[in-house]
Amino acid sequence: MLPRYLIAVTRSTPTSYRYNPPADASAAGVVKRTSCGTDYEAAVVYANKNNAILDLWRKEHRYLKNLSDKSRLEDLTKSYLNSIGYKALSDKSKTDYVYYMKQWYQDNTVAQTLLKTRLCDIATPMCQRIYDKHAENSVSLANHTLAVYRLLFSFAIRNGFTKHNPFTEVSKRQDKPRRVVWEKRHIKKFMDVAFSKYEWRNVGLLVYMAYSWGQRLGDMRLLTWDNYDADTGVMKLEQSKRRARVEIPTSTGLREMLAQQKDDIGWQKYIVPSPVSDGSGGFKPFTLLQLAKQGSIVMKAAGVPEYLKMMDMRRTAVTEMIEAGVPLTNVMSVTGHATTHSLTPYIKNTLKSASVAQGMRDMI
Repeated sequence: MLPRYLIAVTRSTPTSYRYNPPADASAAGVVKRTSCGTDYEAAVVYANKNNAILDLWRKEHRYLKNLSDKSRLEDLTKSYLNSIGYKALSDKSKTDYVYYMKQWYQDNTVAQTLLKTRLCDIATPMCQRIYDKHAENSVSLANHTLAVYRLLFSFAIRNGFTKHNPFTEVSKRQDKPRRVVWEKRHIKKFMDVAFSKYEWRNVGLLVYMAYSWGQRLGDMRLLTWDNYDADTGVMKLEQSKRRARVEIPTSTGLREMLAQQKDDIGWQKYIVPSPVSDGSGGFKPFTLLQLAKQGSIVMKAAGVPEYLKMMDMRRTAVTEMIEAGVPLTNVMSVTGHATTHSLTPYIKNTLKSASVAQGMRDMI
């Protein structure tokens, strides 16, 4: 039996196949009518793939069909979360978008909660007041949330049930970049304590991986054994934020730790799993909340300064490379940045950097 919309053309020998989806889907550019040749298996694969795209489009438009500027924000968010664009995002981006949208759902700065407000009643002055209120607590969080709401209303405009994005003209504050780095003595204290107890070991290993490889904690917690070649010591990763692909060698110390880790729990998927079972004999990865809670316990036990955060490990690694005189293009191979300008936040005017620079000069 042929998949939907796949037609066998028997007028010629051998039989050829044609994919003939509904006219509305073809006119919308979702899928297209095309000849699939005489290879039956390839034609079936093509039809099934495009039918899946078509079904997702139908589902999206089922949510869009009755929307207008009289709809409420909750209707818009439900529609977006069932859209093709949202479904195409990485798992991390999906989670982040939902998290940021929820930040303002219950805001009642103007009248009723934002979630229950009609789209036509959401105006820029109202959005500015909401933003300013939340920016008082965290500029960074408010800026991320604002960006997602701008994207949400752009989706609404593209689909024709509003003509104005009230968040576009919101004036946002400049978030002061965080420049904190760990000193080596603090890293050592943290690691010593983390590896002193079995239940803290995975947090210690995860943080050390972020420091050693110069990567984000979020990517490290999701790292699987498929990402790491134990024979060569090379870690391959597609970063969640920029989708950059990096290949990074591993230090001797970390290779030894990973060899021990593989001996202990290499039978399951994640390199540094949480202690929570996934229900099928393995373990789930750490959530960011789990990691933050467990890490804060270890940091307190280690007596490291409270202003330090585990997420500073990537910045610490990059700063160390720059201070050591590593060319920025080589640093980019580790960090995944596309331009040297992106590394500006990591560049600090320090005596060590100045000493390296002076030492490289050929002075008379």
